[in-house]
Amino acid sequence: MHQTGKPLGFMCIAPAMLPKIFAFPLRMTIGTDLDTADVVEEMGAEHVPCPVDDIVVDEDNKVVTTPAYMLAEDIAQAATGIEKLVARVLALSA
Repeated sequence: MHQTGKPLGFMCIAPAMLPKIFAFPLRMTIGTDLDTADVVEEMGAEHVPCPVDDIVVDEDNKVVTTPAYMLAEDIAQAATGIEKLVARVLALSA
């Protein structure tokens, strides 16, 4: 999908696998967990600390990430970031 230029969205712990999936560096987030962020950066990604209700967008690679349940205490908290992620993926699709 990514090879065709389609944008992709990842949430919660899923962004941690991105450096293994793609052979190029990405800007992404798993939230504010420093240990996980260090591992992701060791694998080649650029980790951007991000609150639960926000997103990180790698414009060059059309990849959008949000921490979701890496930080959320309930579904309402996760939903805010997830809704932003979906909206941005759709906008990048246009």
